[in-house]
Parts: sequence; C-alpha cells; structure tokens
Amino acid sequence: MKYSSRFFLWTPLGVFLALLAAAGIHWWVLASRLGAWLDAHNGGTVMPGVTMAFDSRSITGFPFSLDTEFHALSFTVMTPGGPTRWRSEHFAMHGLTYGRDETIFEAAGHQRLTWIDQGGSSHALDFAVGALHASAIVHRQGLDRFDLDLIGFGSKAFTAQRLQLHARQDAKAAQLFIAADGLSNCPRGRFRYAATVSAEQAFARLQRAEQSWPEAIAAWRAAGGTAQSDADGPLSGLAGDQALNPSALADAVCH
Repeated sequence: MKYSSRFFLWTPLGVFLALLAAAGIHWWVLASRLGAWLDAHNGGTVMPGVTMAFDSRSITGFPFSLDTEFHALSFTVMTPGGPTRWRSEHFAMHGLTYGRDETIFEAAGHQRLTWIDQGGSSHALDFAVGALHASAIVHRQGLDRFDLDLIGFGSKAFTAQRLQLHARQDAKAAQLFIAADGLSNCPRGRFRYAATVSAEQAFARLQRAEQSWPEAIAAWRAAGGTAQSDADGPLSGLAGDQALNPSALADAVCH
C-alpha cells in the first residue's frame, strides 16, 4: 500500500479520535467544575435567599451531556412570610455540554413541602407525583424561560391530574401561565391563569441569581409593576409577595 493511501485511510480516524479526546477532556472539565460547585454549596446559599442541601450526588453522561442525580435534595426559599422548603427523595438534572444553555429537571419518590402561612403558622404537605418535569433556559441576561409540569399529583390534602407553570421573557414583557386540571377537594375542578407582567426589568437581578425573592418583589412594586390577567380568575387578586405561599394559593383557588 502506498504511503498516500495510508494517509487518506488513517487521517479520518485520527481526526475522529482527536475530536473524541477533546470532547472527553471538555466533559471532564465541566463535570469537575459542576461537582466542585455543588459540593461547595451543599448546605449553603446558592443565590440570595435560597439554600440547597443534599445527601449524595453523582454526575454521568460522558461525553456530551451532564446528568446529575441527587438523593434527598432540598431547596429553602425565603419569602416575605418566612421560609418555604421543598425536599425531593430523588432529583435529577440534565444538560448538554454544547448548544444553548438549557437544563431539564426531574423528580421522583417522596416529596415534602413545608411553609409558613400569612398568620405565622407552620404547615407541611407530603405528596407524590406520577411525573415531575421542568426545564430552564438561560441566556446572557439570566433566566429566560421556565416550565414546570406535574402529572398525577397525590396527597392527603388534594389530588390533581395535572399542574402546570410556565414563565417566559419576551422583548416587551414577561408572560406567566398557570393551570390545574382534575382537582379534588376543591370547588373548582380546573382553572387557568394567564398574565402579562409589566416592569419585568425589576426582576433582572433575580433572573441573574443576584437578588432574593422578597427584594425582587419590593423592587417590582417600587417600579409600578402589575400582572394583567387576560380574564378574571382565582389568582387575579393575589398579591405578588404571596405567589410562593401555598396557603395563599390554595385559599385563592379553592375558596
């Protein structure tokens, strides 16, 4: 075989192996950075007003995705009424090492939500879901879109066939959509809420994880922000500082 023939035979293979090695090194660097960041923030603050904790974690997905699985992951969010905490027995997030900055989230197993109502009383809700999926898209200016979809929500307090939350930022305003279907223990079996949020620039620091929820709400109010719904509904009169309070949400929807 001539040397020229060997060159054209082995060059594509060499290029492929070089690209594969580069992708592997890139994945290892990103996985190491992510792992170090998670370990450093475990039990601590991940952004103003939000703390994270987990019992264990693992990162897989070599060479083109970062798949992180957690056991006993919890987030605690400070709200104007007090801390709201969500704990998931099993939680996972998935992202690619290339392309747009989008992360997919999944939760399974036992879920627990604790919070403090407007009167200062503590509450806890244990529940399970058939499927919990969420996604977040981040652009240079911060969080651009968030979608949450729960199917088969079950608890002693109520059940739901499906619960949805969608929020996105466009050039002129922020759009919010909330929906619930198949509600039990509630006069409304279903509801829809769609709103356009003005003065959305007041949430810019929150979108960049530089500000807490109470601070963002205060800045939004100071800027004259409003949430204009497309029709009167159970959430139309809900104050912005109660948006993360399960008791306030339940009272608005079911009373």
